[in-house]
Amino acid sequence: MEGYTSKPLLFLLMTSISLLQFIFILRFLFEITKVNFYNPVCQLIVKITNPFLMPLRILPLYIGRVDLVIIILITMITALKIYTPYYFTSFEYSFNSLFIAAFGKFIQETLDILWYAVIIGAIGSWFMSYNAHPMFTLIDEMCEPFYKPIRKILPVMTGIDFSPIILLIAINLIQMIILPPIFYLTKFF
Repeated sequence: MEGYTSKPLLFLLMTSISLLQFIFILRFLFEITKVNFYNPVCQLIVKITNPFLMPLRILPLYIGRVDLVIIILITMITALKIYTPYYFTSFEYSFNSLFIAAFGKFIQETLDILWYAVIIGAIGSWFMSYNAHPMFTLIDEMCEPFYKPIRKILPVMTGIDFSPIILLIAINLIQMIILPPIFYLTKFF
């Protein structure tokens, strides 16, 4: 598919797939962190994702707070995101290794979104107008369950909260420890 229109069409397709993946990852994070579903931003995400999720929830697949249907759907969208640029080339990818790589990429991008949410929350806390916007209250609600265990361990310090810094370090360590073995598994399938 070499041609004048192929690159713009591929760009639009990849952007659409990435946006869909981002929205579903947000829905996944909202569910595991139990954010306020009356928040307007959260309601928008729920309205966008419900038409895709409701037909798939015939059988409820939950492990605690984790909805396996969302994880499977995000992994499939991520596999599509990985496979789409190579569809029109002679690059071959086995089905099993594609889904293992997609699952690893899903974990990586979820941790990246959480990392950016912590950064936005930490910087936004410096400004008073930050507290009034629904998107920023949603970011705080999303990060708070990850801050709680860190705050229990850290000694109380007046005026300074080191929990975002510790969480950022933990996110980077998780990416360094968990992701390479997942991507290494693709060699065997």
